[in-house]
Amino acid sequence: MSILTPEPPQRFDTQVIGPVCVDINIDAEGRASQVVGGAAICAAAAAASLGHEVEAVVSLAKEDTGMLSRLPAPVRHVVAVTSEQTSSIRNVYATADQERRVSTALAQADPISARDIPSHTVSVRHLAGLMVGDYTPDIVEELSARGPLAVDMQGFIRQRDPATGELRFRHLVAGQEFYNRIRFLKVDTAEGEHLTGRSDHHEIARALRDLGACEIMVSNAAEILILDDDGFHACPLRPRSLAGRTGRGDTVFSAYITERASHPVDDALLTACATVSLKMETPGPLNCERADVEDYLSRFYADIRDGAGCQSVLEGVSHGN
Repeated sequence: MSILTPEPPQRFDTQVIGPVCVDINIDAEGRASQVVGGAAICAAAAAASLGHEVEAVVSLAKEDTGMLSRLPAPVRHVVAVTSEQTSSIRNVYATADQERRVSTALAQADPISARDIPSHTVSVRHLAGLMVGDYTPDIVEELSARGPLAVDMQGFIRQRDPATGELRFRHLVAGQEFYNRIRFLKVDTAEGEHLTGRSDHHEIARALRDLGACEIMVSNAAEILILDDDGFHACPLRPRSLAGRTGRGDTVFSAYITERASHPVDDALLTACATVSLKMETPGPLNCERADVEDYLSRFYADIRDGAGCQSVLEGVSHGN
């Protein structure tokens, strides 16, 4: 483990944990691009661009640590966890809206364990994994004991086919003891359907609440849905381009959980949706300032910001404890 920033602050708003990934993206017309990213880098960049104090704990091969010098400028605090190799995924998109893709793992970094992660004062720890094997099996239990934990479920259900490398969903054997440890849980619609057997995103969120998670995010191409103690909250996505579709879920989840620490659900969700809409216009992790997100909000979300706010359907929702 190498701490690349010698003087960390007294506390962090978020600690994002996961592998660096070399993404090779091929669009529906066969055009290929390569970026240094991955869920952890996209998540760290989103929170940092909003002005939050972020520590990125990332795994990669020792010979690839030079990649970290190319991270977005707002990501200033990085801990490198040495691995035999650096993760790499090829995403082949089948449709212009980039909602259908085949993802193949070309390489995977070694698992990150709790002892790799500095015990700083952190508002929320964010497990931003890519596939099964990115973390040691006890990571959720150990990190949840340190404080609030956010989990993107793709890192726990996407598994590399040993023959082809293709990433497919695996059956997750986890009960309430696992879900009860999660303060914020995120799935996209496909992941949610796999976990719950439901296809409607409201029903997916309800089922995950019943399993024990506290606050649920379900993402899709049109909107982001949140379910908390008060009920459902939804906000649309309004990107002008899908050139930067890869990293959508990582960006919106990170923006939401960091904003949520000091804002009501609807306000945090609105900022997160503007943040990810802006990010989706450019390949790679978000690299901007909060003022750029505020400008996007003013230009493309004025009707929501100045009107009734994000659509909220308030209803009593029992927690599945």
